[in-house]
Amino acid sequence: MHEKNLNVHNAHIALLLFGGLTLLLFYSKIGCPIKFVTGISCPGCGMTRAWIALFHGEIALAFSYHPLFWMVPLIALLVAGRQRVNKRLFHVLIGLSLALMLGVWIARLLTPSDMAMLHLGPAHEDVVSIGLPQWFILLRSFFAT
Repeated sequence: MHEKNLNVHNAHIALLLFGGLTLLLFYSKIGCPIKFVTGISCPGCGMTRAWIALFHGEIALAFSYHPLFWMVPLIALLVAGRQRVNKRLFHVLIGLSLALMLGVWIARLLTPSDMAMLHLGPAHEDVVSIGLPQWFILLRSFFAT
């Protein structure tokens, strides 16, 4: 029983740290740390905007931001209940989820306008992109002044 309480406590701490880090990245204008460092959008790029669009009732726009946004709560439930799921099935489902995310990410990077991949909603800026890392742009603007 003590081990279960410790796991719940650790989960709460991890959730608080993740939330704090997310707020720090948002308010510091860094956003996605992967894109900030590399200049390449991450596989989850567009997920937050997709959920915001869904909460505003814009389902088509949500899917155009990231067609797999709906998988996040399912994966979270799967991970939370992993003790109740067959270990092999758990690994297959997680592997399939990762493969789908990777496949969508590669397809979006290779498509000049990722909107062409799933154009259901109104036009918006490209969600996935490759460009100069944000830290480099900030550094360059600092020395340009």
